[in-house]
Amino acid sequence: MAFQDEHSPSISSKVVLSAGILAGTLLSALLTSGYADWLNDLLKYENVGGNVYRKIILLSCCMIYFIRFTIGMFVFVHRKISRFEGGLVSFLFFMMFYLFGISAGNHTEPIGVIDIVGIFLFLSGSYINTLAEYQRFAWKRKTENKGQLYIRGLFKYSMHINYFGDSISYVGLALITLELVCLFVSIGIIVNFIVLQIPMLDKHLGKKYDNEFKEYAKRGKKFIPFIY
Repeated sequence: MAFQDEHSPSISSKVVLSAGILAGTLLSALLTSGYADWLNDLLKYENVGGNVYRKIILLSCCMIYFIRFTIGMFVFVHRKISRFEGGLVSFLFFMMFYLFGISAGNHTEPIGVIDIVGIFLFLSGSYINTLAEYQRFAWKRKTENKGQLYIRGLFKYSMHINYFGDSISYVGLALITLELVCLFVSIGIIVNFIVLQIPMLDKHLGKKYDNEFKEYAKRGKKFIPFIY
């Protein structure tokens, strides 16, 4: 994603981004539900009749993410999102949530410890991300804070605590699917955060806030609270 100061509603791009998550989730849910044989035949997908509770849990988590992401996009994000960025990330979201849904629907194992850990991580990560974004949003709405760098709330413990929360959520979703490939996808996203997204954002914030950001970077952890 490109970080820039230009503000824009970017309504169409935000709709496309959210649509990618919803489309991937619903398509996988339909294919694994057993109630859309015509779609299974059309896409040549064989429904193996996985554990129904895992399907429900995964679908519920994906819908929670969709709602959280959509609210965050339209309420917390004010920067310009280009149509190219919206389309590319939407496609990646579609593929990821489709893969997670299909993977979860192909396992017949009963709900176990790994699933419980996955649910806990997903909910914890979602809470961390949402709370951090809300705290920053509420602080920046105040006139006296305009133009200042937000370093309070959960951002005291990590410069990019919102990315950390999302990372935990993705790992949680991957654990629920019981598929290593999904875990590798989640790890890939985390690596992308650390290697690409965070350095790009740091560069942008360094230009925008100069010494204020440099001081914040010196004394704060970059990604994982208390560790890194």
